[in-house]
Amino acid sequence: MGDKKPSRFKKAGANKGNRISASELSPDYDSMPPLFSLQWIQDNTKYGFSELTKEDKASFSDAIYKRRNISWKELKQKSRHGLGFEKINKNSLNAPFPSFMSDDVDHFLAFRYSGKKAMVGYRQKEVFFVFWFDHDFTLYKH
Repeated sequence: MGDKKPSRFKKAGANKGNRISASELSPDYDSMPPLFSLQWIQDNTKYGFSELTKEDKASFSDAIYKRRNISWKELKQKSRHGLGFEKINKNSLNAPFPSFMSDDVDHFLAFRYSGKKAMVGYRQKEVFFVFWFDHDFTLYKH
């Protein structure tokens, strides 16, 4: 591992002067692998992380590990029941809409983490924010 920084970190002094390149202004997030965030998990519902079994927690860890080097572009092409994902309409959810989300959000994404059990959340840039774990197949109609 050493001191090598991930490729997304700029080397000190990479920009000369005050110029900003176009690639710094608009990165291609689809070419990046997802970063999984647990910041907004809705633990106040029956779909929270604390509701998972030890086996499901281990499967979740394995699921995000398997996707660590796969770009969003590649994930879009994979099977929704494999490493890929599917879109879920917000009106299909049997859980309260998170109060911090703007009303114009019309869908969420579902990744599988244990068989066909899904983690459901929202993508912003390269980050996938996990909101719910559909461990009992009742969060939305499958």
